[in-house]
Amino acid sequence: MIGLVVTFLPYVFIIYFLFRFSREPIYLLGIPFILLLRDSIFVNQAFIFGLPGSYDPDIRFLGWFIIVWLSISLKASFRIESNNQIAFNKQGLNNLDYIILALILISSIGLAQTLIEFHIIEDVYSQYFTLLSLFLGYFMIKDILRYCNLQVLSEFLYNIVIINSIASIFYILHQGLHINIYGDNSEYLSIDFQGELITRTFWFMPVLWLFSISYLLVFNKNKSIINIILLSINVLGVFISYTRSFMGISLLLFVLYYLLVGFKQNNFLNSIKKLVVTGLAGFVLFIAVSSFLPSSTNYFLNRFKELDENPVDAQSNNLVYRFYKTDRMVYRMDAGKILFGYGSVTEKQSPFAKVVHAAAADMGYAEVIFRWGYLGLALFIILFISSLVKSFFLFLRNDGIVSQFALLLLLIIVSQLIEGFTSWIFMSPNRFAMGLWYFGVLSALIEFVKEKKERSESIVY
Repeated sequence: MIGLVVTFLPYVFIIYFLFRFSREPIYLLGIPFILLLRDSIFVNQAFIFGLPGSYDPDIRFLGWFIIVWLSISLKASFRIESNNQIAFNKQGLNNLDYIILALILISSIGLAQTLIEFHIIEDVYSQYFTLLSLFLGYFMIKDILRYCNLQVLSEFLYNIVIINSIASIFYILHQGLHINIYGDNSEYLSIDFQGELITRTFWFMPVLWLFSISYLLVFNKNKSIINIILLSINVLGVFISYTRSFMGISLLLFVLYYLLVGFKQNNFLNSIKKLVVTGLAGFVLFIAVSSFLPSSTNYFLNRFKELDENPVDAQSNNLVYRFYKTDRMVYRMDAGKILFGYGSVTEKQSPFAKVVHAAAADMGYAEVIFRWGYLGLALFIILFISSLVKSFFLFLRNDGIVSQFALLLLLIIVSQLIEGFTSWIFMSPNRFAMGLWYFGVLSALIEFVKEKKERSESIVY
């Protein structure tokens, strides 16, 4: 039975998105999203995703994304022309776009420096296009949304939440109940704790938990029982991952959501009541899970005790230790590379790249500094801050679905900003082309609101 699921599930998703694509072009964007989830929904088992060619996985991802982008653009343009309609928005440039363009420029400077400095240039171009795919994906996401209204986009993203929830169920069965879902692949960690085998793996972890939780909070559809179940599944998946940072961020998302809504409605008392009720429901869920999986619960709680260990103890792997590793990495960088970084350098040009790669697994900003230097890090900081400010004011100054999307993006960006101190975030291998997708959505939303305002003013005058 498991074998059939592994074999056919990716194709079920593909067929579904192709069918919906025939009516709404945006649904073909489901292909990059399922590639983003890859191992957690057995995408790597699907022969079709070995195409085109046997290139680097990130280059292959970019190739699929370009195919999807062109297909959506062609179909949407044809539909607009045949129905004598206009596109979603004019897609002008805004502050976020200028930051991304500046990062593209720094990446190109890094490529030129690498080609000049090193005689061996094997894999340099591949690395450059991998880094470039991060920014190309941003602009492709933004361009795709020209042809989609916000209601359809919301419905599409709900499908992604459902798929991530399905992946979470597999993950819970495999890691929580030890039902062999993913085959004999090695785990990240396997230990005996209180007489029970505890395993940890990141290979098959659904990567859209924080997005799914944020979406289900904002687009709660009157708190339907289905959404409550989906929210519980995603939170339980976070718990079964035994990842302290994910759990902390998840709890923060709940608090932020209720406080922000209360702030906008000028009704903090009602928001606090809802937060207390949600907290009680979460406590009941925790008691139920701890009764069913006592060893797993005790193991997760025990992980928080490790935070009291020596701050520079590798076993604790706490935030202080991660900063320590990143600081050591920066200390070893050449003085001439501090500003613009090492660019497209691979391990074949400099063994130092392998050291950085290991550090970036625990703090994504480490590789940001390595690739784009302090100038690139400053640009990413500005990107995050600008996005938070813009999404916050879009949330406050608008109503309806625009306000909901602004709040959703605000929560996602907060979660990714914090997660960058504990994991790869957008620097995750094999996922570069979708690394900045939420920024692309925000940029499209900014243009939509801007055009809507311009049209209103033209009607008035």
